[in-house]
Amino acid sequence: MLRLEGIEAGYGRCAVLRGLNLEVGKGETVALVGANGAGKTTVLRTISALIRPRAGRVLFDGKDISHLKPHEIVCRGLSHVPERRGIFANLTVYENLVVGGYTQRLTSKDFEEVYTLFPVLRERAKQSAGTLSGGEQQMLAISRALLSRPKLLLLDEPSLGLAPLVTKKIFETIQRISSQGTTVLLVEQNAHAALKISQRAYVLEVGEVRFAGSSKELQANDEIRRAYLGE
Repeated sequence: MLRLEGIEAGYGRCAVLRGLNLEVGKGETVALVGANGAGKTTVLRTISALIRPRAGRVLFDGKDISHLKPHEIVCRGLSHVPERRGIFANLTVYENLVVGGYTQRLTSKDFEEVYTLFPVLRERAKQSAGTLSGGEQQMLAISRALLSRPKLLLLDEPSLGLAPLVTKKIFETIQRISSQGTTVLLVEQNAHAALKISQRAYVLEVGEVRFAGSSKELQANDEIRRAYLGE
């Protein structure tokens, strides 16, 4: 479904990604793990056209989307939940959800599906999004992205700043979303959690793929266990 070929990208004169190659197959949950500054967020921002690659191609469903604008990529079926959620704090929960589905003709069934995933959002529908807890804001950000009916969901650090019980709920929901047919590319510093719910993973170091393989293989790799799993 997604292929990155020789991607070079960065900010100003700072090169972050160096000839990156990466693939995500239809129906997979793929994790991208690595230390702070490894370039994980830049990978997602490049895929969703928030920054332009300096070289290489981003292919989605076999078509080059490197030249498209962010809203055009959403219309192709790719949604991005950014780091720190990026909700519209001055809008209500319901209004945030409506914005998320601006490319679709939303029905009550669409809202019911996200309320089923996160029942608290139904209770908070008329509440200003900025008054939600961090976990509730993350639930809202994921739900907002789902209302665009994505084929591929990009998640950037969904556990960032959340309590362990809330993190557990978020990752259980990601698994549920995947089981319902949405492909997921997950950037996550919590390598334990990311490898547990993904089928394959990439380990990024200084803008390059250092390791790649099945999540079980990477969990068993002694070097990765020492460097990223604290074992």
